[in-house]
Amino acid sequence: MKNNSTRKHPLNRSIMLAGILFILLLGIVISAVTIVVTRESFYARYKKQMESILNYVEAHLDHDDMAKCAGTFEKTEKYEAFQAFLDSFIDSYADNAFLNNPASDLKYKDVHYIYIMKVADAGDPYEIYEICTANSTYEKENNPDDVLTLGDHAEDPDDWYDEKTREQFRAILKGGREVFLTNDSEWGVDYTLARPVADSSGTAYGLLCVDVSKDQLIETVTKTILINISSVIGLGILFITLLLIWMRVSVTNPLRDLENSVVSFAETTAGKRDPDELVFTPPAIRSNNEVASLSKAVTKLSADMRDYIKGMLAAENEARDLQEHVTEMNDIAYKDALTQVKNKAAYDEKAESLSWDIKARTARFGIVMADLNYLKEINDKFGHDKGNEYIVGSCRLICEIYTHSPVFRIGGDEFVVVLEGQDYDNREKLITQARDTFRRTWHASERHPWQRYSVALGMAAWQPEDSVEAVFNRADHEMYEKKAAMKAEQG
Repeated sequence: MKNNSTRKHPLNRSIMLAGILFILLLGIVISAVTIVVTRESFYARYKKQMESILNYVEAHLDHDDMAKCAGTFEKTEKYEAFQAFLDSFIDSYADNAFLNNPASDLKYKDVHYIYIMKVADAGDPYEIYEICTANSTYEKENNPDDVLTLGDHAEDPDDWYDEKTREQFRAILKGGREVFLTNDSEWGVDYTLARPVADSSGTAYGLLCVDVSKDQLIETVTKTILINISSVIGLGILFITLLLIWMRVSVTNPLRDLENSVVSFAETTAGKRDPDELVFTPPAIRSNNEVASLSKAVTKLSADMRDYIKGMLAAENEARDLQEHVTEMNDIAYKDALTQVKNKAAYDEKAESLSWDIKARTARFGIVMADLNYLKEINDKFGHDKGNEYIVGSCRLICEIYTHSPVFRIGGDEFVVVLEGQDYDNREKLITQARDTFRRTWHASERHPWQRYSVALGMAAWQPEDSVEAVFNRADHEMYEKKAAMKAEQG
């Protein structure tokens, strides 16, 4: 008996160490997967969210008017309207209303600032000027002295941003592309998406930016990681406790087999990311006693851990679904709310794509400019509701004629059709059809005035050495000539 007792204690300690090592290795694997998946998922979602915000805001921005305000530091009526839009937008963010997605685990209060700033050359006395900033109702009521407006600047450029950050802003403006960066300013350390904005001539007048508190972002990611790791640790502690209870029973040879199985499992699964590879194979235990129960418990532990990892992968898939939802929001941001065709922001992207086609020598397109006649008269005589019907009806006819080409509404009464494919091949026939169609609707005296559509059309096809803007301008010029002739003809 003495010899048996002497042999029992060292083996018992070995079993305990093997069990602890087993849980520890599984915890390390799961924690590593948790950290990588959670961090990448959160940063990707924040980036998509920030891009969605800027796309949504820019869709409401009149670049030419804002460029004028940035140059003169004098507010216009459109500026005031855009300022009101920004303020209501940031208030809706504070109310967690934007995107209307309560399932999202991104907290909208993380958005720190949305603003447009003018970045001057290094020789300028102030270098950074405020153009337009989203100010919440709370800020305006409780901290009115901190509310920034058009033309505001720091007395010393270093008071707002250090020299390195200012140089980075200038580089982004000159580079003409949006950049994610860490922004260390007077208002704290933020994770910023800065996007250059330009007027219709392509001249950049400032940076459109959205800031997310980097401390809050890190806190959110860290909190999520800690919760997941704590769950792993809690589950591990639960099963270690169960293992220790069973290790109090008598030690037999089958228990040594179980120890070897646990050690083998820990060694073969270390560093594995595939949950299907985290499979514990219990030893063949023939006795129906405490050792058999322990073997079943360890088997269940491995199955629960494997299910937990699968749950983490499922969470990653949910994050991917959220990214797809953000993409859908981007589609909404590029659609005109009244006519449901593409808007000015979508046309700008299309023009950029056509420019790349020109550089690649694969360009083959034309542009039709359409301008609605008498819209002001309709609005004045019959009201804006009928004016909207006039716009929608005219747009519908354009879409019915140019069925193979994208249609864009770029102004209140202006539309652009980018001719592609069959529409480009049949462009002369289609422009004649379009003019005849609108001529018939204008002379249809039995219709209501807001259903008698009159539209001036101009068309130009791309020629070698042309830019997209050159084609646009030719079509625009022809449209205005047609418009003048139609006014003279129709009285």
